Amino acid sequence: MDATSINKIRLSRTSTPRSKGGCIMCKNRRLKCDEGKPACIRCIKANLVCAYVPNKRQDDRGSLRLHVLKPKASRPSPQLQNTASSLRFMAPSSIYLGESEIDNRYFRHFQQTAAMGLDGAWGWYLWNQVMLQNSHQESFIWHSIIAIGALLKSHDTAYSMGMHPHSVIVPEKAKLHRDFAMLKYDKAVKLLQKAVCAGTANPRQALFGCIFIVSFEMLVGNRPLAIKHAQSGILMLQEWRTQKAFALGKTQSPLLSPAPLTIEDEIVEAIQNLDIQITTLMDDHSLAHHAEVMNDYRITIATLPTAFASIREAQIYLNLVVRRICHFIAMAQSSTESITLTKKFDNEPPGQISSITSMDIYSTPYFKVTDAVRTQQVQFATEIANWMRAFAPLFEKSCMKREDEEVPFNCAYNAAAMMQMQAIATTILTAGIVIRNEMEYDRFNPQFRALVDLATVVVELRQQRKKEITWAGGFWIDIGITPQLFVVVTRCRDPVIRRRAIKLLEGWYIESSWDPRLIAQIGLFIMEVEEETAVDIDCVRGNKVIIPEAARAVFSRISEDSGKEWVLMQCVLKNGGVDGGPVWREKFIKW
Repeated sequence: MDATSINKIRLSRTSTPRSKGGCIMCKNRRLKCDEGKPACIRCIKANLVCAYVPNKRQDDRGSLRLHVLKPKASRPSPQLQNTASSLRFMAPSSIYLGESEIDNRYFRHFQQTAAMGLDGAWGWYLWNQVMLQNSHQESFIWHSIIAIGALLKSHDTAYSMGMHPHSVIVPEKAKLHRDFAMLKYDKAVKLLQKAVCAGTANPRQALFGCIFIVSFEMLVGNRPLAIKHAQSGILMLQEWRTQKAFALGKTQSPLLSPAPLTIEDEIVEAIQNLDIQITTLMDDHSLAHHAEVMNDYRITIATLPTAFASIREAQIYLNLVVRRICHFIAMAQSSTESITLTKKFDNEPPGQISSITSMDIYSTPYFKVTDAVRTQQVQFATEIANWMRAFAPLFEKSCMKREDEEVPFNCAYNAAAMMQMQAIATTILTAGIVIRNEMEYDRFNPQFRALVDLATVVVELRQQRKKEITWAGGFWIDIGITPQLFVVVTRCRDPVIRRRAIKLLEGWYIESSWDPRLIAQIGLFIMEVEEETAVDIDCVRGNKVIIPEAARAVFSRISEDSGKEWVLMQCVLKNGGVDGGPVWREKFIKW
């Protein structure tokens, strides 16, 4: 669709009366909603989750008063009063019972960010419906939402003024939002701790708390603490599922929650997504845990459909397959005889507080491949290949819909593109288990190119979606495009493809625990090391860069300051020494 036709559509819409009762999805897609209940026609046709923002006037009339949280009246602390008084510049708005004007403003900002940021993809129903509904019954959820909303506003403000959200020095306005967020977060944690100590907290509340704490700590940039809480939530969920399945007499758990009326599918899915992230970032699970997750859903995956009926069905199966593969890779690396490719830094990291992350799954493994590992590798490679085969018709259909779409942004295609990226990256990681010569990765150049092409489309869709200069990150805990591009910058040696990936990362936003700035720096570091000895060969179509095996580097270790002031990176050339042994290289970067 050309620019002229888009302008005509916009002009025709401005003359129609604006509907304030439309569903969230239609509002986000800038489409006219028929306001059908429980779901509008457009959401039904697009196979999207249809949800409506509660009517503020109903709250004022008192028809929803029984469902609204009523916090105990208490005198604000002097610190809270000072922070709140500094934020009075915000315009008045209608509020829920027990809310202050400032609380309500941040609550609305959370809603807007959740609806705008998730783009109808992963986690949309969890954040826009489950969390918001439960905030009226659980006080710690209510305070957690306001805390995250205030922190998002702080990041928004910092980014709009040309500063990174995790910078040590931030603008005064951003600091005010951040201070308020910390106060609310502290109150939410204390309320949850009180419930746990009193014995009134159930597994569902604990998992809710885990999701919020991890999300907040990731937003702050405190990755070690977030990982610690995530690991606790993962083990808690695993124990609950086992107990519930045993109580129900089931030998194989359903796709998500064995008791969705007790703990919703969306909560189970969120914790399992956290498991994928933690396993890739800083894995310290036992071999027994890896083996348990590897066998989880084995029977379910064996009966994977030949063709998926919806994006949602494909998404659920993809998460199950990827989670099993991540634990397989982690177990293979830790249970077999391996050659150590990491060593202490030649120059000790500055400061006393640092976070050292291995990210082993995204590093090329270097161990003796046993027959058992080869057999398992073939099994998991088949699983992800079967998923991609079943997803192919749906992905092609979403591509066709995008071309025919009346609006520039297509939520379904955005979700499909991100899922396709995750599947391609997982295919490469799974194949890498048995690869011992780095030059073998060159045969994946078509897949690397496809990853960058898909990421480019996702970035363009986001730019169409959010044109104003503002922080576009979010608090969700799902895998985005950054870890997929991490596979490209560390394993693709095509100079054009890798540089495209690095450029995309440099302009992208923080995705949960993934900072694209950091991944871009890792890619630049490895590329610089490898291309020092690159060989240019004249070809008919130009110069082709050949990087010999001895010059190919493997990412091995990273140490970063918790305040994001600096990062110390390490890579190793496995065969770069004079005697054919490993050679380590380091690079220190101060932000």
